[in-house]
Amino acid sequence: MSIYLSNYWSLYSEFLNITKDLKYRNISIGLMTNFYQQINDELRSEMGSPDFGLKLNHSSIHEQNQIQPFFEMMVAPLYQPIKSNLEGKILINLDYIRMSEQTFSEHFNEDHAVILSRSRVSELFGIPNLCSLNYKKDTRQASDELMERAADLFAEYKGHPAFSNEFFTQTFIHRIPSITDTIEMVFNLYNEIPVAAVMVGTTEDVASRALAVVAGIRGIPSVCLQHGILMGEEAFIPVFSSHVGIYGQYEHDWYTRRGLEAERIVITGHPRYDDIFTAQQTSKDSFRETYQLDPHKVTLLIATGPTLDEYKIRTLLTQLATQEPFQLIIKPHPWELSKKLISLYTEFEEKYENVHVVTDRKADTRDLVMKSDAVVATLSTVALEGLLFNKPVFVYKFIQANREYDYYDALDPYIQKEPADLTRMVADYFSSNKEQSNYKAVKDKFLQHSYQVEHSGRGLAELMDRLIQGRPKL
Repeated sequence: MSIYLSNYWSLYSEFLNITKDLKYRNISIGLMTNFYQQINDELRSEMGSPDFGLKLNHSSIHEQNQIQPFFEMMVAPLYQPIKSNLEGKILINLDYIRMSEQTFSEHFNEDHAVILSRSRVSELFGIPNLCSLNYKKDTRQASDELMERAADLFAEYKGHPAFSNEFFTQTFIHRIPSITDTIEMVFNLYNEIPVAAVMVGTTEDVASRALAVVAGIRGIPSVCLQHGILMGEEAFIPVFSSHVGIYGQYEHDWYTRRGLEAERIVITGHPRYDDIFTAQQTSKDSFRETYQLDPHKVTLLIATGPTLDEYKIRTLLTQLATQEPFQLIIKPHPWELSKKLISLYTEFEEKYENVHVVTDRKADTRDLVMKSDAVVATLSTVALEGLLFNKPVFVYKFIQANREYDYYDALDPYIQKEPADLTRMVADYFSSNKEQSNYKAVKDKFLQHSYQVEHSGRGLAELMDRLIQGRPKL
């Protein structure tokens, strides 16, 4: 682990040890907050120091393999053995599930599934919809008391690097009402609706986390899908569901190193990628017209992202834009578009005729991938989608971060840390049949380890059925 991550897990465990008596319906309030969102830049900077851990006196996580077991210890007194409920239905939390209407209609029908959302419509995708607002009850008295107790507790830790950090403490305290509301909502929901199994798209948000935790309390099996490639580990672990549905062997090994039992890990892929394997190539004429593309040039889709080294991305764009065979379509990350941080890219568009920037936030990234000749991407899901579309993908590792990201390392040498090296790889690929053959071998080996599931929706429905039947194993 990096110094920052080592300190992160130590601080997380200290926080839960200190706040363990702040409970609602016997559930630790601290366990329900998205912890990393309580850390501001000031505290994050402190956590990069090797001496940070010396300021903690109540931490329990010191090694990577202790991460999941610590959280298991927290919930073990609450959780019941999984029970079969053949009369119940699969409850699918719509938030973050990222499944298409086709997946819902083909694999989850009204007789066996219900959707939970904040909408008041009676059905979604032909499946009955439950509005979460209908199960809420007033918890203000309990939350007010918990907020007061939390403030008093943190006041005892003057000088503590986190508990005396106002952003950290106030973020947690101000979340308590929504946490108690959500826990209450989930208990009421499970009391009224016979639930056989639960599916969530993540457990980062309080609603999905509460659905998984209360399911554990009721002995209901649950599956949390993998909502993106494993980058920031804080978004994927701890695991609160009885099972996780993952992309491939990479994630299986990643979770077991962090102490999750192998029998709770199932390679399901994700239904969001299913249509990639059946997508039909369509005409490029309108695509070329929209972006004023030359049909005789190689079109490179450049997918960007936040926290990049500006010098390196600027150098890469300059080198690619000045190579005669290439034309560039730059697709800024949605975060960059929302923050209006795309001047670096529009500057290139103004300077070079062969550079075009996608500013439409509704632009279909997959359509851009399909109609481009190659993808040049940062460490993002776009790179994986490009690989699944069987496009040549070249990954630049320019992220400024407090840890190393190794997800795409097996693509070496088609992942590079220096602009000149990556530019050379792209140029070599399009000028050498041998290089194209070499690339295919590397790409195929990467996907063999990282993603092989072509019918995730079907496999996921079968997994939910096995869990309901009490047969999680294949």
